[in-house]
Amino acid sequence: MTLWTHNEGQVSTLQDNVVAYEKYFAAKNLTATRLGSVDWIESQTWLKRRLVDMQRRKSPVTMKPSLEDEMFFGQESPFDKLEELLSNDEKVLEIILHVRNQLNINFSKQLANRIKFLFDVSKEEYPEEVAILPESLKSFVGFLQSATNLRYPDVVLSPSKNIRAQWRTGPNRHFAVEFLPTGDAHFVIFTPDSMHPDKTIRISGLASVDSLMETVQPHGVLTWSSQ
Repeated sequence: MTLWTHNEGQVSTLQDNVVAYEKYFAAKNLTATRLGSVDWIESQTWLKRRLVDMQRRKSPVTMKPSLEDEMFFGQESPFDKLEELLSNDEKVLEIILHVRNQLNINFSKQLANRIKFLFDVSKEEYPEEVAILPESLKSFVGFLQSATNLRYPDVVLSPSKNIRAQWRTGPNRHFAVEFLPTGDAHFVIFTPDSMHPDKTIRISGLASVDSLMETVQPHGVLTWSSQ
């Protein structure tokens, strides 16, 4: 079936967009036999955005873009720009690309590789399920952007497919956080008891990701989790 769009008197088909995509594809010197996973994700995302742009063009009936398109193209955050056409898995892959290429922390590429590994393992074990909840990953990345002095954490997935990060240097120096899709975080802290050096204070709680560092700082976690 041919998909037609109208733009100021001009008519274009899906084939026109395929041709444009092929030119983009060739310009990056990629071949079907040597596409890396990141390059393939990028090319898929490009084509989806191209299709979204086709939907955004003026209707031959109303001559106005839809309200949905106006809202989509008016947003600023790189995460908010994730198209509704993307699945949860595709949203996660886009966030991984953002972490790899744009996140301003010194371990961004190492972190992107780790999250991609977790994604691949999760998908291999449960191919019909979402690999990682994108809202959890988004909260984790936002937390790292606001707390830029933290060391590289151990990152795993919870059974609920949430991101769980841990900073640990000993049995009594432990800080672990599970980032929930709601924008909240479950945290656990083990820290030395200053009054009794042979004992450990154990604290757990729930806080918004925005207030997490303010909540845990009084318990000394930065003495072993910061750079």
